[in-house]
Amino acid sequence: MGHSHGHRHGDSHAHGADLGERGLLWAVVINLALTVAQIAGGSIAGSVALVADGVHNLSDAMALFLAFGARRLARRSATPQMSFGWGRAEILAAFVNYIALIAVSLWLMVEAVGRLFDPPQVQGGLVMALAGLALVVDLGTAWLTMRLAKESVNIRAAFLHNLADAGVSVAVLIGGALIWAFGWQIADPVLTILISVVILWHIRGDIVPILRMLMLGAPAGVGLEAIRGELTSVPGVLDVHHLHVWQIDERRLSAEMHVVMAEDADLFAVRDAVKARLAERFGIRHSTVEVETPSSGCADDTAQAHPHDHGPAHRH
Repeated sequence: MGHSHGHRHGDSHAHGADLGERGLLWAVVINLALTVAQIAGGSIAGSVALVADGVHNLSDAMALFLAFGARRLARRSATPQMSFGWGRAEILAAFVNYIALIAVSLWLMVEAVGRLFDPPQVQGGLVMALAGLALVVDLGTAWLTMRLAKESVNIRAAFLHNLADAGVSVAVLIGGALIWAFGWQIADPVLTILISVVILWHIRGDIVPILRMLMLGAPAGVGLEAIRGELTSVPGVLDVHHLHVWQIDERRLSAEMHVVMAEDADLFAVRDAVKARLAERFGIRHSTVEVETPSSGCADDTAQAHPHDHGPAHRH
């Protein structure tokens, strides 16, 4: 019975993931349709703020599509050429998306600054109608991505991004109302600049962990000194050096290190205890541990001291 229950649970989880991904694709389609409507409507109404929001929605559609494609690609099994698998595809897709969004935001700011000195006539009513539609779509997209956001950092970022977009749509809606009610044409370029600043500020927080992963930096919240201190408390461990920690992808952490153990310590017991401590205290379940003793010295130092030892022997 337990075996059958396990299959039902697995099938339910897979079915839920399938529904979540279907919702993700619908979110892409809806955002693309909204992008066309906003850019076309913004061009007709003369609203650069509405065009800005439309381009932002295009970036959202791209983000969702890349997140979907990277999620599917990340499921591919490891190969001899890609021994860690394809998990980092999600990180790379997010990085490309953010770089494109930065470029678009800066371009929109330049365009808006030019319009500050000569504000064009904007049709406030049309701007309000399309901004209201955008608000509904942003909230709907957030709802469609909510299921996958609970299990994926990548999708959760897209989910939070859509909630921020809803706030941007509110800003554009207010701008349209100001133009329609008071004729304040300058509200459009001012809000465009504010929208771009909000987007760039939002990116600033999101892109830092992505850059850290791409540059093989230590994960946030995982300090090397804390790891070293924890491992040197393991019985038989005297010192830890050549310690490196990085993220394989958004879920897997990896570490490598040299562990100096006491001469009379059991090699395999020390190694297993170090690996267990890494998994329990820091969530690092992929680790490479090279064990040394004070008398053996560091193997890396020996190799660096004799870099050409194999050269003459090879020639002979």
